[in-house]
Amino acid sequence: MEGSGSLVVLVLMVAVFYFLLIRPQQRRLKALQSLQSSLQLGDEIVTSAGFLGTIRRFDGEIVTIELSPGVEARLNRRAISGKVNPEPVGGASEVADEEERPER
Repeated sequence: MEGSGSLVVLVLMVAVFYFLLIRPQQRRLKALQSLQSSLQLGDEIVTSAGFLGTIRRFDGEIVTIELSPGVEARLNRRAISGKVNPEPVGGASEVADEEERPER
């Protein structure tokens, strides 16, 4: 009897590790792979090192990005960790400005 109780606890621990650690990591990896395969010329990206740039050229797995006017860098597609979100248009930034103003 006692051996079956510890087996149940072991199975529960494995299930908890799977749902709390392994499964979310697999989802993040799939999302990152999807992002990296959907990149296009002109996309503003951020690299895993924190550099911001604009994609200028693809050479297979090598991507050339422009860091600033006239400054380009080549890197592996896997080093791209995300796209830079464009600034919200219109209303969202105006609402944030109004919320930051102190009332008189």
